[in-house]
Amino acid sequence: MSLKQKLDDTITIDGVAYNLDLSFDNVLRWYDLMNDKSIDDIGKVEIAFDMFVVDCETDIKIKLYTVQRIIDEYVVGKQEPNDGSAKPPDQKQYYSFDKDAEFIFASFLQEYGIDLLDQQGIMRWEKFVALLNGMRDKTKFRQIIGIRAAELPTGNDEYSVKERERLQELKQIYALDKNQSVEEQDAAMDGMFKSLVNMAKKGG
Repeated sequence: MSLKQKLDDTITIDGVAYNLDLSFDNVLRWYDLMNDKSIDDIGKVEIAFDMFVVDCETDIKIKLYTVQRIIDEYVVGKQEPNDGSAKPPDQKQYYSFDKDAEFIFASFLQEYGIDLLDQQGIMRWEKFVALLNGMRDKTKFRQIIGIRAAELPTGNDEYSVKERERLQELKQIYALDKNQSVEEQDAAMDGMFKSLVNMAKKGG
């Protein structure tokens, strides 16, 4: 996301510009699609292409390339190169767009006065992510992330024992299932695209 230029809203395929639908709710449907075990990977690419690119018909290889480009450039984002001089930040993400939906909704309303249901089809994904990342610790969403990320006290004094029990109970209440976090889903996306690209190169 840049403050110096407008967000791209088109993509060029075979020399023709097509409109993109990168509203936050449409991208969230992509995450839901990734979790759907009843649809194979090729089917997911076909559906995703129709979701993101408006009124375009093309072959599966171009659809694969286009969807991968959209996910890499607009959804997940490219990682800045690290020359080794700085320690990379902790990339672990302690939230799920699906399980934490009501907390995200409530926190947007609490922090910004934004009703996300009213913003469906309007707010761009990049804006949604920027606002999500910019929330203060007082919001319910940030409090839950803090619980999931918190390390358990190791002391044996009365306070440490009670705090450890309290945190363990909260961690159990707000625990994410395996492969449910955004971090795990993004890794699954990357693996899917690599597999499909290799298959396409082999003519599969």
